[in-house]
Amino acid sequence: MSKVTNGGRTKGVSVRNLNVSYGAVNVIRDLNLEIEPGEFIVLLGASGCGKSTLLSVIAGLRDASGGQIWIGDENVTWHEPKDRDIGMVFQSYALYPQMTVRGNLSFGLRMTGGDKATIEKRVADAADVLQLTHLLDRKPRQLSGGQRQRVAIGRALVRQASVFLFDEPLSNLDAKLRTELRAELKRLHKQLGATMIFVTHDQIEALTLADRIAVMEGGAIRQFGTPKEIYRHPQNRFVAGFIGSPGMNFYDGEVRSSRKALHFAGNGFDLPLTGYEFATEPVEPIEAVLGIRPEHVGTRLTGAAPFRAATQISSVEPMGAETLLSGRLGDDPLAIRVDSLQGLDEATSIEFEIDAALVSLFDAGSGKRL
Repeated sequence: MSKVTNGGRTKGVSVRNLNVSYGAVNVIRDLNLEIEPGEFIVLLGASGCGKSTLLSVIAGLRDASGGQIWIGDENVTWHEPKDRDIGMVFQSYALYPQMTVRGNLSFGLRMTGGDKATIEKRVADAADVLQLTHLLDRKPRQLSGGQRQRVAIGRALVRQASVFLFDEPLSNLDAKLRTELRAELKRLHKQLGATMIFVTHDQIEALTLADRIAVMEGGAIRQFGTPKEIYRHPQNRFVAGFIGSPGMNFYDGEVRSSRKALHFAGNGFDLPLTGYEFATEPVEPIEAVLGIRPEHVGTRLTGAAPFRAATQISSVEPMGAETLLSGRLGDDPLAIRVDSLQGLDEATSIEFEIDAALVSLFDAGSGKRL
């Protein structure tokens, strides 16, 4: 396989006190983000959270109202897109329909006056890496959606840019193609070692692709960390509720002390907090929200967890390799995700454990992790 590089120009990206406004509407306010050279960063959030706007400002497609964008050691805030040393892949393939795959891949280089031998080599190398060699003489209408998106990625790749930007490039593909192209992007990033910034609303894409994820809401970054940190230790209730499918179970209650031991008093249940790592020791009693992921409800009883209960099962949802059970924790609903091989599809009642080391606690007022 040919070796594609980005010309040894991998650079970090620094977003400093960025503000973006449309008239009186502040879309992004005082946002800071530091991306190391060679990182794969995912901007994750629901529609309207500001992630695509942020990417567009980094690319130079939209102007900042305030703040700065640095790529490497250069302030590019007011540079034209062509002068930022970036490659960009859009949600729509944006291919030239009258050109062949070869023509689409080489177009940008030809417009900048590259020599023929260099262009041909870069196109050949990119086509090899993206498995497009046998398609070089076809036109976009003769390609599948996945092949067209590979061409769009290849067009950015041949530029050998220092930073690659992806704006929801897989959202128009079916589930199988998305899975295949995720794997290719992961492999491509490892091979290139280039800085990549990827926008998506899809949690699976974020968790499988990213070195670090920036979870966004309302034009702000609510948490920036590794997939493991985001999933296991959400820093606020928004992130906890946004990440995970099915979603986290939430319970209102209080953190209290009894015999010098902390516990969570919920609606009809009491959970010892032995093993929970508090971000800051709470001044109890404090109103709090308990979060439990459905897969952290233990149905293979070990006896090691300090909390055990039983519940009637009101519904069973087979999900292939896993099964989602609906039960109750105290007086409130409880979603439980189990391995289908456990044979609980016909269960009417079960016993379960909860390990406090796996739960999350949030301040009821601020929503911050306790």
